[in-house]
Parts: sequence; C-alpha cells; structure tokens
Amino acid sequence: MGRYTIVGAGALGILFAAKLTAGGYRTELVVRREEQRQRLAQEGITLGREGEAPLRVFLDVTRIDEPDAGSRGVAEAPELHYIVLTVKQTDITVQLAENLRSRMGPMSWVVCLQNGIGHAETLATHIPAGRLLLAVTTEAALKRSDTAADHTGQGETWAGPWTPDSSRFQDVSGTERSLMEITQKNLAKELESAGFRTFLSNDITSRIWQKLLINAVVNPLTAILHVRNGELLQTSGLQDYMRDLLAEGEKVAAALGIQLESGLWERLLQVCRLTATNRSSMLQDILAGRRTEIEAINGSLIRKGEDLGLDMTVHKSVYRLVKALEERNSANG
Repeated sequence: MGRYTIVGAGALGILFAAKLTAGGYRTELVVRREEQRQRLAQEGITLGREGEAPLRVFLDVTRIDEPDAGSRGVAEAPELHYIVLTVKQTDITVQLAENLRSRMGPMSWVVCLQNGIGHAETLATHIPAGRLLLAVTTEAALKRSDTAADHTGQGETWAGPWTPDSSRFQDVSGTERSLMEITQKNLAKELESAGFRTFLSNDITSRIWQKLLINAVVNPLTAILHVRNGELLQTSGLQDYMRDLLAEGEKVAAALGIQLESGLWERLLQVCRLTATNRSSMLQDILAGRRTEIEAINGSLIRKGEDLGLDMTVHKSVYRLVKALEERNSANG
C-alpha cells in the first residue's frame, strides 16, 4: 500500500487528501501557513458533497519547510511513496523542487496535477526525470475554508510518465522503466479504490495539451466576464471567439508535433455543459483578489506560438485583459 504526501491544501488538495485518508491510505497534507496547519491539526478536513453527509478525517499536517512526516519513523519495509502536487502551476519553483527532492526516498515519485505546461522542466532541476508522473484531472472542487472543501463534480484522472524531449536528460534505464510501470499501476489502483476514476496514458503530453487548450478558452473568458462555465454557451456571439481561441492553440500544438484527439471543439462544449455551475479557478482567483494562472495557461501558449512565428492575437487579447484585472485587484488590495 502506498503512502501519500499531498502538497497544497487548496480545493484539489483537500479533495485528494480527504478521500485517500478515508480510503485507508497513510496521508500527509503539506501547507505553507502555520495558521492553516494548526486549524487542520485541530479540526481535520471536511469534504462536502451534495446529497451526502460531509466526510471528516484527521491526518498528519506539516508545513512545507518541515521534514516529511513519513521520515520520522523507520518503515518495516520499503513502501511506494507518492508526492502529489496540487499547488498552482505558478507555485512550481526551483526552490520547491529542491524541497521536494529532500522529501524523496528510494521509492518516491512526484505526481503533478498542474494546469499549463513547463512545470516538469522546473521540477527536473532537482528531481530525476524518471521519478516524475504528469496527471490531468477533471475532478471539480470548491474550497470553503482552510479546512473544508466541496466535491462539486465527479471527473476522470489520467496519469503517465513525463518523457522529456531535451537531450540534456539521460534516458531512463530499463529497470527504472519497469519500476515506473509498477508504480503507475499501483497509483491507478489505489486512486480507484479511494473513489477517483483513474486511467493510465502512454501519451500524457497529449492529454495535458488538450486540457491546456480548453482551459485557455474557458478560464480567461469566465474570469473576464465574471460568469460560470455554462454561461459561456449562453452569451450571444461568444462562441465564434471561443473557436478562434481554440484554433490558435491547436496551431501551436500542430507545429510542435503534438497529437490531439479529433473533436476538441465538441469536447470543449461538453466541458462547459458538465461544469455549467462551476466557477473556473481563474474566476475564483479574480474574485478573491489573487494572482491567476494566466501566465502558465495563455501566457505559455503565446510564448510557444511566438517562438514558432505564429500569430497569437486572440490569446494576447484575453491575456492582457486578465492581467489588467490582476493589476486592478493589486491596486485595490
């Protein structure tokens, strides 16, 4: 049975920590603020879901600058250890990578659940490429407080190994690949048993890009218009603009040789319908006066596109509007 270290106590962090703990897995939650650590230690985690009694669990809680809770005792036998990153993409820094490396043992893997692209390269400054798993999820959650969140929508989680395309990374050895396969299968099995629909992918990069392109449409537009996801489909004349954003992103992916599933436009519409009542994470950030992930999402696409000589006019327009909203929040805050 694996051990889990969840880094980040936002909505997704609380969701994964609560369900894994309830599933019987030894789970540690890592936070940044001492105030939140104390509240979680005293009150535990409460996970709500419509039509069900709230789930309340207690687990180890540490700050990011403290040692890994699992390292305080000596395990009787080596155990698989999954460090699940649920922090925002903007929180993935070289300093965090160094901290995570200090938490890793011989059977540790880092599982990244970030939006956007580029975080794997940052983590690889201190973490071996063969110990990085990338994941995407459509699970939806809304944070209510430092200790509580609601599970607002059941989704799917896909995971797979990071395969860096840079020659500065050495090939992963055959033994390491075999261990990676065992590790992935165990992760999928345990997430399933904890209540997450989980699948493995040999081309996780494609799925990451598909989510990126959809997020690059939904997130900035909901943040700019201050609407829920489903309202994008009800706004007159907006779908042509959504199509233009998606088409620009698809051109970047095509130029990079990234294979995308057909029917991505229909998938985008489906996401808006299935998450109709949800507020996107970018809208939540704007409403709360926080910095958004616009740099990691639309900003990353713009930079990739410009490097390839592509016209990124539509993405630049939403990028600038979201940055303006951030600056207004900063001026008022």
